[in-house]
Amino acid sequence: MRLPMRLATKCLLLFGGAVVFIVLAAMSGPWLRMTDLIDDGQIELSRELMITWERLENELADGDRTLALPGTPEESHPVSRGGIIAQRFTPAQINALNPPDEFLSRALERFNDNPSLEDLQEARWSGTARVYRYVKAVRSQAAPGEPARVTGVVLLRRPTFEAFRLLWVNGVFLLGAAVAVLGMALLVFYVITQGLILRPVRILKATTQRVREGNVAVRADIRTGDEFQDLAETINMMLSDMQAKQERLRALNTAMDVKLHELAESNSALHDTARMKGEFLANVSHELRTPLNSIIGFAELLLEQARAEADKPDAPPSVARRIRYLSNIDTAGRNLLTHINSLLEMARIEAGKVDLRLERMNLRDACEGLLGLIQPLADRKGIALTLEVADDVPNVITDPKKFQQIIFNFLSNAVKFIEPAEKTGREGRIIVRVERLVAARPGEEDRVRVCVIDNGPGIGEEHRERIFEKFYQADSAHTKEHMGTGLGLSICRELANILRCELQLDSAPGRGSMFSLIMPEAIEEGAAIEGTLEAKFRGSLSSGREWS
Repeated sequence: MRLPMRLATKCLLLFGGAVVFIVLAAMSGPWLRMTDLIDDGQIELSRELMITWERLENELADGDRTLALPGTPEESHPVSRGGIIAQRFTPAQINALNPPDEFLSRALERFNDNPSLEDLQEARWSGTARVYRYVKAVRSQAAPGEPARVTGVVLLRRPTFEAFRLLWVNGVFLLGAAVAVLGMALLVFYVITQGLILRPVRILKATTQRVREGNVAVRADIRTGDEFQDLAETINMMLSDMQAKQERLRALNTAMDVKLHELAESNSALHDTARMKGEFLANVSHELRTPLNSIIGFAELLLEQARAEADKPDAPPSVARRIRYLSNIDTAGRNLLTHINSLLEMARIEAGKVDLRLERMNLRDACEGLLGLIQPLADRKGIALTLEVADDVPNVITDPKKFQQIIFNFLSNAVKFIEPAEKTGREGRIIVRVERLVAARPGEEDRVRVCVIDNGPGIGEEHRERIFEKFYQADSAHTKEHMGTGLGLSICRELANILRCELQLDSAPGRGSMFSLIMPEAIEEGAAIEGTLEAKFRGSLSSGREWS
C-alpha cells in the first residue's frame, strides 16, 4: 500500500535528486582533470629531480649508486620511512627481484619495445601521502643506423604530501561550488514550482472542494497563460453549465411538484372511482346471481314440462317452439351466470381473499372427473376426448379445486373454439396428457406437467403474449361468435401463481394449441400464502385500488 505524499514533496524529491545527480556528474569531470594536472606537475618535478641526481652522480668520485637527494625535506630519512630515493637497476637485477616488481618489469618491457620512450611514472596512495615512482631508461651507444639497447633503468621513488593537500583544497572548492549550485538550483526550482505549478493546483483544489460542498457559483481565477489557465477555463465553463442545469432542474422540480399534486388528486379520485366500481360490481354481481338462479331454475322446470307434453301423441306444434325458446333462455342464463362468477372470482383474487385447501390429489382421478364434466359439451360438437397419464406420475399436494378450475377452463376453451367437423372436414380432438418432469440439475425438484392439447384454429404469435391479460380475446370474430368476458385465462394465470405453478402456451395458426400447467409435486402453505399476496398486489396495481 502506497503512502500518501504531497505534490510539493514529490517534486522536491524527484527534481532535487535529479539536480544532485547532474551537479555530481558535472563536478566529476573537473575533479578527474584536476587529479591529472597534479600528477602531470609531479612528473615534471620528478624529471627535474632525476636530472639533478644524474648531475650529482657524475660529480661523485666514489661511484655510490644509492643516494638521498640533498635539498629535500626527507633528506635524512631512511628509505623505509618514505624518503626520496634514486636507484639504478640492470635488466638482470629487475628480473631477479623477489618479489617481482611489476612496475619495473612493465617499464623495461615498454622501453625495449619503444626506443623513443624515455621515462614512465606510477602514482599510488599510501595513507595521506601520494607516492610517485618515476623510472628513466638508460641506453647504450649504438652504431649509426642501429637502435640503442636498454642497459638499465633509474628508479626515483618520491612520496609527497603536497598532492594530497592540493587535492583536498581543490576538493573543498569543488564541493563548495557544488553545494552553492545545488542550493541555488533548489531555490530556483522551489520558486518556479510554487509559482507556476503548486499555486494553480491549490486554486483548482480549493475550487473543486467548494463545488463538492455544493457551491457551483464559485470560479477558478488562474491567469498563467498556459495549460493551467486552459484547465481553469474549462472547469469554469463546466460549472456554468452545471449551474444552468441545476436552475433548469429546480424549475422542472417545481413543475413536477405541481404535477404530482394534480396527479395525487387525480389518483385519489380514481381510487374512489375504482372502489365504487368494485363495490358496484360486487353488489350487482351478487344481486344478479339470485334472480339468475331463479330464472334458470324456472326455465329448467318449464323445459321439463314442455318436453313431457311433447312426448304425448296429441301434443300441439307449438310445444316444439316452446322447448326451443326455453332452451335458449336456459343457455343464455347459464352463460350470464358463468360471466358473473368469473367477475366475482377475479374480484376475490384481487382482494386477496382466495382460500387455499392443500390436499393430496391423484392426477389421474382428477383429470378423469374433468373429462366427464366436459364430455356432454364435447359430444355435441363431435369432439373426441383422450386421457394420457404416465405410469411414474406421483400424487401431488395442492388445492384440488383451484387445479380443477384451471384445467377445466383449458378444456372449456378448447371445446368452445374447435370448429365442427362439418366446417373443417376433420374430427375435433382434445388430449389431456399428464407426465413427470425430472430435474435437469442437482438440487432442483421434480415437477409434473398437465397439458391440454387440441387441434383447433390455434393462436397467432402476436396474440400469445397477451392472451392471459384481462378482458383480452385473440380475435374479434371469435368474440362475436363465442361469448365470453376474456377473464378465463387471466384467472388461470392468477390461480397458477397462487399454487406456485407455471403456465406455458405452444400454438400456431392452423396447428392447434397446447396449454400446459407445470406444478410442483408438493406446495408449502407459506409459499401458497406468498402467491396469494402477490396476486393481490398485482390486482391492486392493475385496478388502481390501494393494496392493504
